Amino acid sequence: MPEIRFARLADLRPLMAFMDAHWRAGHILSVSEDLFRFDFQDGDRLNLALACDGSDIIGIFGFMRYSSLDCPDLAGSLWKVVDGRGSPMLGLQLRRFVVDRVAHRYFAAPGAGLQTRPIYRVLGMQWIEMDHYVAANPDVREQRICRIADATAAPTLAVEPGADLEPVASADVLADFPFLDDSGGGPQKDFAYLRRRFFAHPIYAYRVFRLVDHGETLCVVVCREVGHDGHKALRVVDFYGDPRHMADVVRGLFQVVVAEGFEYADFVCSGFDPVLMQRAGWRRLDFDRQDVVVPNYFEPFVRKNVRVYAVADTHPGIRPRLCRADGDQDRPNVLRSDALSLAS
Repeated sequence: MPEIRFARLADLRPLMAFMDAHWRAGHILSVSEDLFRFDFQDGDRLNLALACDGSDIIGIFGFMRYSSLDCPDLAGSLWKVVDGRGSPMLGLQLRRFVVDRVAHRYFAAPGAGLQTRPIYRVLGMQWIEMDHYVAANPDVREQRICRIADATAAPTLAVEPGADLEPVASADVLADFPFLDDSGGGPQKDFAYLRRRFFAHPIYAYRVFRLVDHGETLCVVVCREVGHDGHKALRVVDFYGDPRHMADVVRGLFQVVVAEGFEYADFVCSGFDPVLMQRAGWRRLDFDRQDVVVPNYFEPFVRKNVRVYAVADTHPGIRPRLCRADGDQDRPNVLRSDALSLAS
């Protein structure tokens, strides 16, 4: 009978070897100890459950905390059982071990593979197809990343200019923002999460903006640049605040897109009102059409539309509102995230 327990720091190197042998040879988590620690170290332990047969690791289930609260929202991460080792239910046993022993309010994350859909149905969780929105730069005449035939039309913005979108150089500027205001959505992410996740990442450099009106921060928007073949795009990967201000956010982002020569800005998310998003200036990607392509993969680059799926607890009082960087998504696949050098 395999032993199931939480991982310790002493398990770090064996876990990296497990990733190389059983997930993918050369996977970034098998070669970058810095990233492995960033994703999973929690004091003197790692946020992973292990199934061990003697000294062999035969299964893992990882998780991430969205806040520093005593009862935070959680995301699932690495989930793998070695074929032919342990019982057919070992993967679910690992997940149950975490869910039963880690206090949490809500469990939700993007990045689920279609092959896991039956499992999540058995678990009674919601299966979500995330939306992909884009705002294209009409000044870019040659598209090397996206394919948008009618990109000459700028986003139609429904309201007059209001608040201003400005860059944030230090997380401390956002310390007083009400991240944990309970709007009935989840996962809830706090200031400690934002500061660590986006201002202290060991590989990626994120661009953080805030929407300001008379000195008050209304929204926080996190972006990351990606590139291919000498061109670049701006991805919105996280959003905090009231989406009713989205028109001002899109206006500010569009100014950045045009001024800095990005092909487009995009936003993969769920739980945002599509009517409000369209009125704000976002165009929703139709996966059944081939005339508009906004790639999802950049490491390596694949010029193809890709649906992103998410799972979330079924909870009567919490509506899932998820963004691209939630959970372990927006993780690098290479050690250096210089998007423009990757693109050359």
